[in-house]
Amino acid sequence: MKIAVIVGTRPELIKMAVLIKELKKRDLNHLFIHSGQHYDYFMDGMVMELFELPKPDHHLSVGSGSHSETTAKIMVKIEELILKEKIDLVVVHGDTNTTLATSLAACKTAAKIAHVEAGLRSYDRSMPEETNRVLVDHLSNYLFCPTEGAVENLSKEGINTGIHLVGQSIVDAVTYISQGITPVILEKHSLHSDSYLFVTCHRQENTDCNLRLNGIMEALLHLATHTPYKVVFALHPRTKKILIINNFLARLSNHQNVLVLDPPPNFQETIHLQQHAKIVLTDSGGLQEESCILGTPCITLRENTERPETVDCGANTLAGYDTKKIIQIVETTLNSPTKWKHPYGSAGISAKILDIMTGGST
Repeated sequence: MKIAVIVGTRPELIKMAVLIKELKKRDLNHLFIHSGQHYDYFMDGMVMELFELPKPDHHLSVGSGSHSETTAKIMVKIEELILKEKIDLVVVHGDTNTTLATSLAACKTAAKIAHVEAGLRSYDRSMPEETNRVLVDHLSNYLFCPTEGAVENLSKEGINTGIHLVGQSIVDAVTYISQGITPVILEKHSLHSDSYLFVTCHRQENTDCNLRLNGIMEALLHLATHTPYKVVFALHPRTKKILIINNFLARLSNHQNVLVLDPPPNFQETIHLQQHAKIVLTDSGGLQEESCILGTPCITLRENTERPETVDCGANTLAGYDTKKIIQIVETTLNSPTKWKHPYGSAGISAKILDIMTGGST
């Protein structure tokens, strides 16, 4: 059986890095394919170096475009590769356009599909990611779920076969990184543990809506002005463009208590920044999980989440985009206990997934 792991974005690459390394270790004939949906060094090149990943066997270089354009280009190229390379099983992750396009191409060519991080639901169909993850789950032969809640979500939709509760692969990535050399990013910027709020904001529903983006940015400026905590803002390339258009980037950069990290930190630095932050404020699904694993309180700048287990265990609070609500929840979180047990399992999840797919375990 010939297996191909297909990724296209930085979050996918991070969560699949240990699995890719293990797959290549077991058999070099298995393939690592990158769609090129994220294509600059700061978005994925540093991840490749950080995890010492091999060069992709194929890089499709699809670049940016509309959702439909990107999905269509990836579908065409992946279909060609499946047929040319005689791929039996594609392994995809999460909810990106690369994940959806690969799954559609695979089902049209009779290749099997394994979906890592199956069963997540925000129940907000206005989010393109929600549409992607639902469709991929219904196409997949192997559904690797991170939590019991994800398994239950699939059952509610009538998916009851091919499901494996394995845990969240980000645990492997965090474990791998924590065993390496500690980055110097805190020292570089004169940051100390529990002295800052770490912030990311990149989701389309926030960046493409002025009402939401302005609400979040005004909250950050208020927190930088009226609390003793520095605001450390990791700046996503798309967010940077929109903040410039809306005259917010200069206001943030010129504030004495705001540190804008541009380009954004690599994964190792991001883990270190989350680990030592007082609070993480983010609209990223991945950071909700990572901060939960690391033991740092998270405030999610969305009105829903496909990671409800982070809320249930007490690690995460949904704040949305209203300025006053974000400020209020930060104040409450600063005075709340920070002890919980994360629900994502122990290291070794990537190996478990490969064992199941190759018949080494059931």
